[in-house]
Amino acid sequence: MQNIVLSVLVALGLTACAAAATDAKALKLEGEIHIKGSAAFPNVVLETASHQSWELVGVPLDEARGLVGHEVTVEGAVIKAPGQGVWLPSFRVDGKPRPSAP
Repeated sequence: MQNIVLSVLVALGLTACAAAATDAKALKLEGEIHIKGSAAFPNVVLETASHQSWELVGVPLDEARGLVGHEVTVEGAVIKAPGQGVWLPSFRVDGKPRPSAP
């Protein structure tokens, strides 16, 4: 009986992991880089043309400082989507932000 329960739990766990891995779609966001928050807890933020702000995860603070006020394109996946109760949506950046085409 214990083996059956353990097998079912393992199967459910693998199914959940597989579903989570396929949910993340590669996306592109364009906007202006800002650094917001206090000096102790800075956040690298991308503000889109529609004034939606995204926390950029994976962009080093030193790199972001050189891009503040510039329009960039980032590629990656949504970590935390905008919605009710979400203060700041998060976006995992793969690679480096690229300057947007003029």
